[in-house]
Amino acid sequence: MFAGVLFDFDGTMVDTTELIVKSFQHVLRSHLNRTIETEELFPYFGMTLREGLASFVPDKVDEMIAEYRRFSDEHFDDLVYLCPGVKEGLRQLRAAGVKLGVVTSRARQTTLYGLQLFDLQDYFQAVVTMDDVSSYKPQPDPVLKGVELLRLDPAEVVMIGDSPHDIMAARAAGVTSVAAGWSKIPRERLLAAQPDAIVDSMAEFVDFCISQETASKKPAARGNITQEK
Repeated sequence: MFAGVLFDFDGTMVDTTELIVKSFQHVLRSHLNRTIETEELFPYFGMTLREGLASFVPDKVDEMIAEYRRFSDEHFDDLVYLCPGVKEGLRQLRAAGVKLGVVTSRARQTTLYGLQLFDLQDYFQAVVTMDDVSSYKPQPDPVLKGVELLRLDPAEVVMIGDSPHDIMAARAAGVTSVAAGWSKIPRERLLAAQPDAIVDSMAEFVDFCISQETASKKPAARGNITQEK
C-alpha cells in the first residue's frame, strides 16, 4: 500500500474544464478577435494561469489575469463540478491510513475555496499551490514539496493528475505517476507523458493505491488498470 497520495486539483478531483475554457475564451476574445477552441487550450492545462495566458498575448498578462479572475470568480460555483467517486475514494484512502495531499498550479485562495465548496478540505494534510513554490509543474518542485509536507519518501507516494504536466512532474520527483483517464485532455497526450499507470475511475485508483504489497516497487496492473511503459 502506498503511504501517501497526491492529487492534482483541476480536472482530477474537480471538473473545472468548462470554467477554464470559458474564462480563457472570455479574456482572449477581445485580444485575439476570435474565439479560442477548446482543443487549442489543452496544451496549457496544468500550467499556471500566467504561463497559459502569456502563451497567447505575452505583453498584456497582468491585465488578462485580472480579467480572467473576475470572470472565473463570478462563475466558479455554476461551472465547477465534483468528479465522480472523489469523495468516496478519499474516505476509503483515509480509512486505510493513507496520507493525502493536493498539488496544483492553481492559486491558494481559489484552491482552498474549491476544496471548501465541495467539503473536501478536511481530507488533506498538505496543500501545495502555485503560491508555495518558485517553479511549477512539469518541474518536480511542487510534488517534492507535497512529499515533504506529508513527511514521506518519494518511493512511498503516488500522484494522480489529468494532464501531461502532472505526469512529468511526478516522474521527475520520483513518485509513482498515474494518469486520470477521465481527463478531458486526449488520452494519447496523457500516454505520451509515460505515466506508470492510467485509471478510468476513482474506484480503480483507490484499488491501485491500497492493493500494492510495497511502495518501493513499481506497481503491477490490476483489474481494469492499464500499466503504461
